[in-house]
Amino acid sequence: MKNDLAILIKEQERYEEIEPLLHYTVEGRCIKVGDAHPYTLEARDHLINLYEDWDKSEKANEWRAKTAQTEAEVE
Repeated sequence: MKNDLAILIKEQERYEEIEPLLHYTVEGRCIKVGDAHPYTLEARDHLINLYEDWDKSEKANEWRAKTAQTEAEVE
C-alpha cells in the first residue's frame, strides 16, 4: 500500500515526501520477505528511479550497488 502511494506522489514530483515512504517499503520488505525477494528488489528499483528522477545519481548508484551485491550473494 505504501509503495503504491509512493508511486503516486513520485508522479507529482514531491520527492522529499516520497523518499521516506520508499525507504520504509524497502526496509519492511527486507524484514518480511528477505533482501533478494522480487518484491524487495522491485521496491529498491522504485527507490533507484526516484533518485534518478530527482537528479541524485550518486544515491541511485549506491542502491544499485546494494541490489547487485544482494543478487550476487543469492547466486
